[in-house]
Amino acid sequence: MKTTKPQIIAFEVTRRCRYDCRHCRAEAGPQAESQQLTTEQCRKMLSAVARYSKCMIILTGGEPMERDDIYEIIRYGCKRRLRMVLASCGYLINDQSIEKLKQAGISALSFSLDGASAETHDAFRRAPGSFEAVLNAARLTKEAGIRFQINTTISRINIDEIAGIADLAKRLGADCFNPFILVPTGRGEQIADELLDPLNYETVLNELLRMKLESQIEVRVTCAPQMARICSQQKLDRIGAGVSGCIGGREFGFISYRGDVQTCGFLNLSAGNLIENEYNFKAIWEGSELLEEIRDVSGYKGDCGVCEYVTTCGGCRARAHALTGDYLAGDPVCSYKRAQKNE
Repeated sequence: MKTTKPQIIAFEVTRRCRYDCRHCRAEAGPQAESQQLTTEQCRKMLSAVARYSKCMIILTGGEPMERDDIYEIIRYGCKRRLRMVLASCGYLINDQSIEKLKQAGISALSFSLDGASAETHDAFRRAPGSFEAVLNAARLTKEAGIRFQINTTISRINIDEIAGIADLAKRLGADCFNPFILVPTGRGEQIADELLDPLNYETVLNELLRMKLESQIEVRVTCAPQMARICSQQKLDRIGAGVSGCIGGREFGFISYRGDVQTCGFLNLSAGNLIENEYNFKAIWEGSELLEEIRDVSGYKGDCGVCEYVTTCGGCRARAHALTGDYLAGDPVCSYKRAQKNE
């Protein structure tokens, strides 16, 4: 099986954060200051990736801006010809920090916004003032001439606010609205009952597809590989090329705060540790049995295993693992094969 080099890698540079978000896969918090690699280890991680693929690096956490050396990490990645972007909650973005990010060479930012109002967003983030912090960060980023996108974790909690959040993203000047479908891992396990049921999930995907076709800004959906199946079913060739199924372990990878290589941040299973193997990213990416197993869709089980769209979609391996304990099982939120059985 031919291995594809990753085009995007999310690098968890810290688990420190001042918020206590209900869905946080990293279970980040103020007590997690020690849960991060040293500056030198971060450099070695970036070098390991750059030797193999000159890809995009998403600096994530926790809150990456909590690191005093974040600008140094960005500059180093840029020197290695990696495209450096950063995912933030926004509370440490101000006039000084946005200028430092720009000077360091950051290409883009993403901000998390989980409600169309302070009431919803602040409750979800369990941090009063977090909504205003995002709005302020977006304004400063726009004024600095840096591209940014709005990320939203969708669950039953905010399902009725999707259109409002998308409209707010456009008004803020975002280049992209990027909803994530909840994967109940980390603290998210505590709100597993807020996961969309299969029928609501299908409805939401069709609504997001309508937004994608009509929106003045890009609409991209993450942790929702079934969108590729829906596009294929509706023969939407003009956007189909831009909609893919699960790319975890294929075009997308994740490096944890411990140096573990994973398919994504939501599937907390290590394919190998870069520190332990002396920073040989290629050896892990091309030789891991875990990654080989996930890339081979012929081994998928349940509804995914018998679905004609398995190569198009692939289902969410992290959600399957979170809810069934088996990363090769069917994606529990997909209604496609169930609907066929009931016809």
